[in-house]
Amino acid sequence: MCGRVKFSNSTETARRLGVKDSDTPRDGDVNAFAFKGTYIFGLADKAPDTLRHFHWPLVPSWCKEYPEFTTINARSEDMDIKPAYKHLLGKRHCIIAIEGFYEWERTGEKRPFYFSMANGNLMLLAGLWDYNTHLDEPVLSCTVITREPNLIIGEVHNRMPVILTTEQVEIWLNTELPYAQRAEVLQPIENSALLKLEIGKSVNKAGNKSADWFEDLGDSKSCLLF
Repeated sequence: MCGRVKFSNSTETARRLGVKDSDTPRDGDVNAFAFKGTYIFGLADKAPDTLRHFHWPLVPSWCKEYPEFTTINARSEDMDIKPAYKHLLGKRHCIIAIEGFYEWERTGEKRPFYFSMANGNLMLLAGLWDYNTHLDEPVLSCTVITREPNLIIGEVHNRMPVILTTEQVEIWLNTELPYAQRAEVLQPIENSALLKLEIGKSVNKAGNKSADWFEDLGDSKSCLLF
């Protein structure tokens, strides 16, 4: 599951992606979790030259209220049969641009880790978007696609977000390509592309925005580059 992320403000994200912003500037978040009212930034396949402010998690177009079922992540293995996602495949693709994401060990001490790009670039996650007009106000929203992990993430968790290279982003957002060809990019990224950092447990509290978990942890801190 990918449900806790770190991302820059919309102005900085648009600048780094080389696109224009589509909305009133919004702040970033060092410890964001998917919940009603959460917005993250990315690009949609219909107009990839413009930064979009996506509500996260996804609000399907046919919902008359915010869904009670989980739409934070779409599993790549079965999203083609899920009502919330299947009609979006090949039609409404997006990428979500973040600095990195947090994950916790599933066993033992459940230590927290932060994953980011080894080259310092934005992390570009494959996603799906939808547009709902049945609520009080229209909602543009997204979900993050996940899959089985590569080695570096698999040491911590049994799922990972699909992280795309720049070349793969062009394919994923290309509306002229058939879905089967676009879906070929939903592969685990190379281990060497990621940086894995053990962080402090103060990140466990979603309301903590101090980023003090990045401070020196002494001998318990590990930073791995594969």
